[in-house]
Amino acid sequence: MPYIPDSSHVTLLATLRRDRMLPASGEVIPQAGQHVEAVDVVARAVIPDEYRILDLAKHLEVSKDKTAAFMVKQNGDSVKKGELLAVRKTLMGLVVLPVASPVDGVLVDSGKGKALVAAVSKPFELRAGMPGNVINRVEGRGVTIEATGALLQGVWGNGKDHYSVMRVLGNGPRNPLVADQLEMNLRGVILAVGTLQDDSAFKQIAEVGIAGLIVGSLKSDLLPALRKWSIPVMVTDGFGAQGFSAPAYTLLASNTGRELWLNAPGLNHYTGARPEVIIPLPTPGQAPGVPAEGRPLDVGQRVRVLRGNALGQVGTVAALSDRTIALPSGARAKVALVKFDEANLPPASVPFANLEILE
Repeated sequence: MPYIPDSSHVTLLATLRRDRMLPASGEVIPQAGQHVEAVDVVARAVIPDEYRILDLAKHLEVSKDKTAAFMVKQNGDSVKKGELLAVRKTLMGLVVLPVASPVDGVLVDSGKGKALVAAVSKPFELRAGMPGNVINRVEGRGVTIEATGALLQGVWGNGKDHYSVMRVLGNGPRNPLVADQLEMNLRGVILAVGTLQDDSAFKQIAEVGIAGLIVGSLKSDLLPALRKWSIPVMVTDGFGAQGFSAPAYTLLASNTGRELWLNAPGLNHYTGARPEVIIPLPTPGQAPGVPAEGRPLDVGQRVRVLRGNALGQVGTVAALSDRTIALPSGARAKVALVKFDEANLPPASVPFANLEILE
């Protein structure tokens, strides 16, 4: 049975389709066939920040089965903080027993003597993320957008996204980010730089107002801080000081100054989500193909090493073992003989599980 590893795409031009779906049911705005820009809102929904439970029966001083008669608001109604949900007047109207909403939001349910209020500060708005055409519309959930462009996928993201102009810093794929490189003319720009090894530039990144960061590699100790950043961060090749692989750096350097969508969700092998950069580009006549997925590992394929001494290295599969081989760790696994792009690195046998196909 052939081995099918994960695929990571470094594609100069392809037809790209991305689903933009709400996390809850809501309103979908564009129609199928409509063109959208990156900043356009394609769907919106009311997503609660929190829920509050009120004891209606207690406040109204009635049994649970009689609270419905005193409701001012009905399930699904919007409410403001302090606005009446229910009210009961007794002793010929001399005594008023009110129940007010503690937050701005929506009355979700008012049965069994309780009121459930969803606190909503503002509607959740889902933007297109990239310019393109809506090719599918799912009522209540979202759209599928199609565009042509370059695609670069990575290995780690902090869950944020942004669309802006990208600039490559430094003079090579292993250039480290230092504070002296960050000038005010980079405000609002997504930066691409070879490696990030310490937090010395963090304060300057915030002061300048950088919109996003793409790094080839970084020191893993920085991950907790980067997860908390409000701007998107994507690692293309791994952890350490090796910087960008040659294919990743070539793609970014050849497109410096262009607008791109840095979409950096966490890597999820079950859903297929992974951090990526999409650079919209014009179609040269005939539309290019869609990036291939689910290809078996084979001789001649370009691969990247995910673990071990050759972490982050890119090369070509020269041979595949047809049986398991004993590894230095004592485990047995099938391996691929990989010839690396780096001229000073000898070919190495790498377990299948430590490789991903680089398309």
